[in-house]
Amino acid sequence: MPQQPRAVSLDIWGTLLGSDPDFKPERNALLRSTFAPHYDAVEFDQAMRRADRDADEICMSRGRDVGFAERVRLTLRRLGTAGDSDVDAELPNLLEQQAKLAQAHPPHALHADLPAVVQALSARMPVVLTSNTGMLPGTLMRRLLELAGFTGDLGQVFSCETGWAKPDRRIFEVSWEWIRARAREPLTRPDVVHVGDNPRADVDGAAGFGMRTALVTPDGASTLAVLRRIEGE
Repeated sequence: MPQQPRAVSLDIWGTLLGSDPDFKPERNALLRSTFAPHYDAVEFDQAMRRADRDADEICMSRGRDVGFAERVRLTLRRLGTAGDSDVDAELPNLLEQQAKLAQAHPPHALHADLPAVVQALSARMPVVLTSNTGMLPGTLMRRLLELAGFTGDLGQVFSCETGWAKPDRRIFEVSWEWIRARAREPLTRPDVVHVGDNPRADVDGAAGFGMRTALVTPDGASTLAVLRRIEGE
């Protein structure tokens, strides 16, 4: 990197964390049994994947968060079943059940050394997690990060709480304000490097806000290499 970063913004999924392979199938089974028991699992899972892609495109193109309830509604509209009132009525129970499933099948750090390296880096400079959260609320995200070993003085800026989703500059603005409040000296946006695995959400989004960027692959090793390079500078 041309100059030493003085703060770091990190994506979560595909950068720090990987999902447990059993989590989404079990969550889909929960949703199918609640709203569409007459559909077979394959058909429901296909509708869920397509709805997720629809939701992600809304995030990308409009810059707004699309959370649990809206993603379920998009799935049910694809199937032509249930209505908004059905989702609203079931929402508290479904969120509770999702939290139990997620903690029974928690995500894992993509590399065993990542939690310690992130924690060590956060002792030297501001480190903020800047993430689109999909179907997971912020309280659950924080618990899952803890279970995966990501603790310490980390900023946590989640799309479900800001209302804005990457690549929208407004979510990076929230992260930037957190960084400025924690910095020991005045910083400029190019002093911050944002690390993520999505060219559009992470690279285009952060670069459009004026941060430097580092694109990684979702294997953990490339994230670790970037962070160790920052750590050694």
